[in-house]
Amino acid sequence: MMLEIALFAAGLVLLIKGSDLFVEAASRTAKDFGVSEFVIALVLASIATTLPEVTVSAIAAYGGNSDIALGNAIGSALANIALILGISAMIMPLKVDKTAWENSLFLFGVTCYAGLIMLDGVISRFDGLTLILIYFGFLYYLYKKHMTLEEITEREGNPRRDALILIGSGLMVVVGARLVVSSAVTLAEALGIPEAVIGLTLVSIGTSLPELSNSLTATLKKIPNISVGNIIGADILDILMVLGVASLIRPIRVDRTFFSVALPLTLLVMVILTVSLRLNSRVGRRTAALFLMIYAFFLYLLY
Repeated sequence: MMLEIALFAAGLVLLIKGSDLFVEAASRTAKDFGVSEFVIALVLASIATTLPEVTVSAIAAYGGNSDIALGNAIGSALANIALILGISAMIMPLKVDKTAWENSLFLFGVTCYAGLIMLDGVISRFDGLTLILIYFGFLYYLYKKHMTLEEITEREGNPRRDALILIGSGLMVVVGARLVVSSAVTLAEALGIPEAVIGLTLVSIGTSLPELSNSLTATLKKIPNISVGNIIGADILDILMVLGVASLIRPIRVDRTFFSVALPLTLLVMVILTVSLRLNSRVGRRTAALFLMIYAFFLYLLY
């Protein structure tokens, strides 16, 4: 028990320090390469912070624990918006790029698609492949729309050093999250908590700790584009890549309870986020309070 607590504490230290370095490097990298902070967070930051979800779900799928694999992906998507973005926006209203709502709308669309392919009770390997292909199509769209490397004539700072810091701090965040998750799950199993509940709550919140740490750090540093972009990008990855990779390894059987609680609430917070961003390009405290109430209701239904 003492060892698990020590590992949990060590993981938190890596998360906090790694996130601090990561956010600053991400902001500098955006300036170095002439793209917005939102796009950097949408792609680079989200990929780094979603590695724990990909790893945990892949391992769970390989071991035949489909409840944890699916619960981790959907639970993380819900926690990222309702819990993490809710907490961040309560600290400070988040004003972002005007195009942010388009990416939020895309997130809602791919989540609806994921829900449709779950209706037959299984996410097959072919279904998983389509999810992965959609994500690569999304990256190509972002590249064509936002990347302007050829137009940059001069750069400030040291792009190579910032890229190394980005990679190194991202690894710190992932390792820290892994330590926190593994110790938390070990303690939960010892207390006899069911696997599906572990996947939807402890594992999903645990693997979302990098997003929480990075988003809170970005909020406190008054870089809201990174805070919101990281969350939207991470959720797109959760739905497309986490589920896609896990189902390629082994088809995921879908428990019908996902359609009664987790998926509807996940779609609900995505709609609220999209509408909020479309109307005023921000996530205010009222929206944040609504997100937190929805997540509290979700936990109440589960337990």
